[in-house]
Amino acid sequence: MRRMHRRFRLLVLLLAALLAASVGSGALRPTATTVGVGLTIQADQSSVGVSVGAQAVVAVVVSEPGSLLGPIALSVTGAPIGATVNYPHTVLAGVPSVISVLTAASTPVGSYYLKISATTGTTTTTISVVLVVSLPTGFTMVMNPPSRTVVDGQSTSYALTINRGLLAGPIGLKVTGIPQFATATVSPGLSILGNSATVNVTTATNVVPGTYLVTIKGTSLLASATASAYLIVLPQTYPDFPINGAADRVLAPGSEPGAVNLAITNPFGAAMTVTNLGVTVTGTDKVGCGAGNYAVTAYGGPASLTIPAHSTKTLQQLGVPRAQWPQVAMPNLPVNQDACKTATVQLHFSGTGNGA
Repeated sequence: MRRMHRRFRLLVLLLAALLAASVGSGALRPTATTVGVGLTIQADQSSVGVSVGAQAVVAVVVSEPGSLLGPIALSVTGAPIGATVNYPHTVLAGVPSVISVLTAASTPVGSYYLKISATTGTTTTTISVVLVVSLPTGFTMVMNPPSRTVVDGQSTSYALTINRGLLAGPIGLKVTGIPQFATATVSPGLSILGNSATVNVTTATNVVPGTYLVTIKGTSLLASATASAYLIVLPQTYPDFPINGAADRVLAPGSEPGAVNLAITNPFGAAMTVTNLGVTVTGTDKVGCGAGNYAVTAYGGPASLTIPAHSTKTLQQLGVPRAQWPQVAMPNLPVNQDACKTATVQLHFSGTGNGA
């Protein structure tokens, strides 16, 4: 976040994976959690099925309470013979990561326990996900890459590869799992005779950020197959939006503090959430009256405020009581503060803005 006088620069927290075509589903919720000493792993699926010659995907999130810094080592063991496992070997706390398992013709049918471990320092935490390998029903499909990350409002694409075996006829394709307000198209079309296609996904600015499992189902006359990949949607970020405000009473040494009814402007075409509001005194318009003559009590209202598109809202209009507004006071210091009489206090505002 970059700070500016009476303006904000905003930061973003991000995350990512994607695919789709018809009506979407909600963001995935973790189904399995293992807690270690200050370390937690969450997987969105406790078991996943895959055909011989196809690819399985699982999303995990590692959390390290009390710390947001530093990479965490990730490892995956227990995959069957002939399978190729891909995953990031280091991850960041709170950021989704995708593990993919591509089986081969030599992979035996059966159930296997994928052991997913996270290590930080001397602490290791492990979770198991069941991988169920079965025979294909006639053809297989694979989507690549296993995950895509976008900021809402952006577009992305996946490559679909079809191993037809002895199948020569058309395959109808249907995409599910994309989030609401996202759209997906398949090229060359929803019914193909070839061995490959491209899935294009477009998200709108009001897509809810999250991790979504996108699945494409292929259906022929006598057989069917599926392929999946993740779409990770991050919130849109908004730079340089104005914030204004001033103390609502004249300040004097030892007097009651003045509350600042911040006015936040959203000049953008989508709703904006604002967090991390801050106010500091940078000085005054009087020579000899510096910022050290004043003290600020931080904003104490809701952690997140939503500003509608193309609007300005004050804290009062947003329902924040005056007692929770930032407060500016002039303590009665053991120094001569006469230079501060009739001074206008100069304030600096800061915060973070993201898509709602």
